[in-house]
Amino acid sequence: MAPKSDQEFLFEVGQQIRKFRKKQGMALKDLAKAVGMEASNLSVIENGKSNPQLLTYIKITTALGRSASELFDFPFNYEEYTQVYTPRKHKV
Repeated sequence: MAPKSDQEFLFEVGQQIRKFRKKQGMALKDLAKAVGMEASNLSVIENGKSNPQLLTYIKITTALGRSASELFDFPFNYEEYTQVYTPRKHKV
């Protein structure tokens, strides 16, 4: 099932990370060390509870020997995606 919200999308990406990590036979702490982050922070990403910077995703996929495009290789239907970007209003 394709993600339909930000939360579902982040969860799907986190599941991809976990799948790749387990295929490599890496423990969470090993990948976290390779990326230069705490295992607890990586766990939050894998569980879809965090929206890390793009560079963090690049570091993770590089440490896993994968490309960034593989991380986002799951069904996604733009027309069904319910989240609409609304810019934040900054105080002047």
